[in-house]
Amino acid sequence: MAPSAVHTGILSGEVRDIGAASVVQIVREHAALRPDAVAVESAGELLTYRRLWHRVLVLAAALDEAGIGSGDRVALWADRTAGTTAAALAVMLLRAAYVPIDPTHPAERVSAVLAGARPAALLHDGAGAGGALPAPDVPVIDVRAVADTPAPPERELPRAEDIAYVVFTSGSTGAPKGVMVEHGSLVNYTAWCGNLVGREGIGSPLFASLGFDLAMTSLWVPLAQGLRVVTVAGLWDQATLFGPRQDAYTFVKLTPSHARFFDLLAEPPHYSRATRLLMFGGEGLDPALVSSLGPRLDGVRLVNHYGPTETTIGCCAHRFDSTRLPGTPTVPIGTPAWNTRAYVVDENLRPLPPGSPGELVIAGRAVAAGYLGDRDPDGRFLDERELGREPGRAYRTGDIAELLPDGSLLHLGRRDDQLKVNGHRVELGELRHHVLAVPGVADAAFDIVRGAVDTLELFVRPVRPQADGEALAEAVRKALAGALPSALVPGTVRTVPEILFNSNGKCDVAATRRLLEGPAR
Repeated sequence: MAPSAVHTGILSGEVRDIGAASVVQIVREHAALRPDAVAVESAGELLTYRRLWHRVLVLAAALDEAGIGSGDRVALWADRTAGTTAAALAVMLLRAAYVPIDPTHPAERVSAVLAGARPAALLHDGAGAGGALPAPDVPVIDVRAVADTPAPPERELPRAEDIAYVVFTSGSTGAPKGVMVEHGSLVNYTAWCGNLVGREGIGSPLFASLGFDLAMTSLWVPLAQGLRVVTVAGLWDQATLFGPRQDAYTFVKLTPSHARFFDLLAEPPHYSRATRLLMFGGEGLDPALVSSLGPRLDGVRLVNHYGPTETTIGCCAHRFDSTRLPGTPTVPIGTPAWNTRAYVVDENLRPLPPGSPGELVIAGRAVAAGYLGDRDPDGRFLDERELGREPGRAYRTGDIAELLPDGSLLHLGRRDDQLKVNGHRVELGELRHHVLAVPGVADAAFDIVRGAVDTLELFVRPVRPQADGEALAEAVRKALAGALPSALVPGTVRTVPEILFNSNGKCDVAATRRLLEGPAR
């Protein structure tokens, strides 16, 4: 992972031949070479690689019969089950793309994703299909109802340039955006990340929502390694995540917010008993948090993982030791993934020298194929020629970073109004769109309240100063809960007489908060 060209403001990850065009190809190889190894452990049941691949072929045949083929998109009701895993692989085997939908999302959000994805079918696993299934005007297939056949036919494998999945993320214009990720990008990520975490241990627990790419590390990396995915019922299921096991996990990936929450429990987890490696991702990592975990990290290797959805789950990482923490405000995000480049640039996309903060731009294999429907009003996706290099895809992250003298990257914050809350990306443009649509709201401002679990705080200014603030706050809460994923819904809504701004024209949340008297509504 040695960086190159540090003096120019450019870091290059190692150039590697991955040797496979897709994770699907690798899973098929495991099924042939290690057929009796456990691929998925779910609700106490063990699914081997032989059995997993058999179900993939059965489901692919059923989808083929339903008319699904190359280039189609298939909505996947993304419960964390073995059936869902097989369904995702079956969709990708047909050179179609799966679109994960979180069953906990409100109906309005689900409808927005379906409208944007325009899927050719919807798959669900009847064993755990939580929530009310939508009823789109396409075939709806329960994978548990698809009967096995003795010898399903093998199929042509997907190509590196085929779209593997489309994951919808918060959008700045008021609607979620679908990020299209190619098989070549996904398999590049799993190979690089698999090298980071190693193969010692049984695999990884899958506990985050499959509707966000945070969970994809814990799904696709173990399967690409021939290891085990252990599905976990809930985000805060400490017993399954960190309880006694005969064999430790290879790695556990969680956000710093998750770690803070678990650390406040009566019996916080002893990580060294549960996993060989702890991977942090989704948010900036405070060295003080790592210090607070103390001896419970003894013997556990640590990785800080960074990457927007548009850079295929993760594009940079930093290995570090809890006994030798950096003196920087946050733990560095390290160096780029294999076949990936990172630039720190000024407003004219010119590379900056070490020590000069600038926008982080990612280029190369990690970069997604773009937004579904070419919805890129902010011009985030670039041609790498604009950075003075050969043609290729690049992505402006909107993150401010700095090259450190040792050749690693330090994340310094955002250049726009995007926030991260418990690992979930929140575009304030999308939030404002929904808040200002509530009758009686004239203006809105947001802040993050840090705690065991971070929450969003919302300030709203009524159209009429004499309006009932409590009633307006309740109307806003109800409207947002009905339209947005729970991670994007503010935990506190306060009405204020005005939203204050500083001399630079930016919202001054601290001054606005001081206008309040009495408890939060």
